[in-house]
Amino acid sequence: MESPVGRALLRLAGVSLVAVAVVGLVAPRPVNVEHRWLVVVPATLGFLLLAVVVRVPGWAKRRWVPVVVAVGGGVVATMVGLMTRYRYGWDARVIMDMARGLQAGRPLGPAEYDYLSLYPNNLPLLAIDRMGVAVGQAFSLAPDAVLIPLNGICVGVTLYAVHLLVVRVAGRGPSLVAQLATLVLVGTSPWLAVPYTDFYAMPFVVGGVALAVSAMTPRARTGRVVLWLLAIVSVSVAYSIKTTPVVIAIAAVLTAVVAIFDHDLLPARRAGVIAACAASALAFVALGVGLTSAATAASGVDSSRIDMSVSPPITWWVALGADEQRAADGVVNYGAYSREMVDAVTGRSQDEMKAYAAGVLADRWAERGLGGTLAFYAGKAAWNWGDGMFWAWGEGPDSLPGTLAPATGVTGIVHDLNGFQGAGYQTRADLTQALWLAVLLVAGIGLLRAPYRRETLLVAATVLGIAAFTLVLQGRSRYLFAFVPLVVVLAAMVHGSLPTRQASLSVRR
Repeated sequence: MESPVGRALLRLAGVSLVAVAVVGLVAPRPVNVEHRWLVVVPATLGFLLLAVVVRVPGWAKRRWVPVVVAVGGGVVATMVGLMTRYRYGWDARVIMDMARGLQAGRPLGPAEYDYLSLYPNNLPLLAIDRMGVAVGQAFSLAPDAVLIPLNGICVGVTLYAVHLLVVRVAGRGPSLVAQLATLVLVGTSPWLAVPYTDFYAMPFVVGGVALAVSAMTPRARTGRVVLWLLAIVSVSVAYSIKTTPVVIAIAAVLTAVVAIFDHDLLPARRAGVIAACAASALAFVALGVGLTSAATAASGVDSSRIDMSVSPPITWWVALGADEQRAADGVVNYGAYSREMVDAVTGRSQDEMKAYAAGVLADRWAERGLGGTLAFYAGKAAWNWGDGMFWAWGEGPDSLPGTLAPATGVTGIVHDLNGFQGAGYQTRADLTQALWLAVLLVAGIGLLRAPYRRETLLVAATVLGIAAFTLVLQGRSRYLFAFVPLVVVLAAMVHGSLPTRQASLSVRR
């Protein structure tokens, strides 16, 4: 059944995705790798043409194919990650060093507890890293040799969840293409070599949405309730690992509320749906708190020494998201990490941090005015969404020469393609950028024409949610990484609504 509100949200998502894709083609915001226009634009158009004309052969639609792609993709991701191993820096290294020390019986010092007090959201990562250290010790392996295969497992599970989401709406052909596109964008990424929250959260992000979609399909009430509860658990796990999946919970409630008006429900029935949404939100919050407490206990830290009062308030994160940093070469970082802003609130009370954040926001408004503010956030959206490598090698000193050890054979080929200094990295980055922009265009154009469906709305609302999150708060393309499979899913769901595809289907009829 049609829904004006649901259709409007789909169109909003479509306009947004088309806009950032077009800017990425004609006026891209510089990221940490400079893409070549003469390669990216023709390749993007080529991928779009393939999306219109290519048909998946019948043998590739057999039931066993998605399982093979998921398992094979997980193996490929594991091998790529292991062959790309390097000594990463930034927060990933800080947490790993803490995990090694704790597992060796060394208590954390004041500096480590100051860090965890400032960023308590990294406690679940510390628990996972400590598990990796413990398993590695048991089998005489380095922690990365344990945690990188875990990244690969997460990729495999994600690929199968992608299939489950797409096949329900668009069929087996688009689901296979979505799996392969996800494998290229996510399952071959240099990020596979880094044990961090993005991959750990990803299967719960996509799996949670897949479970929620299954709960929305006609079936026995008991089955729908069980699937919905499993979706809440999955999204809660994702949220305990990484903050950004909170947007899924909001999108699910929004989808349910819109669905109330799909049919002429009695007032009592509508009240029941609203009550169920409220109960789901409470369950999500309760599970999130419980899982965070469990992760804190599993990490082995002394929780009494973690001072939550020094963690910045939400207004500080909004102020950070409004910050602009210009490098010497003219590259602009929109709302990225700022050492200056972190130092400015160190040792301050919550009230002082809020006052500082309010002052920063007032200064930004005075500098930019309405027009400048709109231009800043438009540029930030284009910067966040215009990087098909998702800030790979962009953190800390990871991009410096010598990060990857010299290698030969297959490992040498992987280093050439995936290493920032590799001979083939520029071409690899350009083609990946083209694929990403093509996915955005297919999703955006399709959403401008697609009929309203609850499944599509849930995915589209989630994509709008992560777009808003990275627009208002601290951002950069890496923060989208765990949601990339859902963008691919969205493109596959509405692929049949592309103008030329619909014309082709009409001719066949």
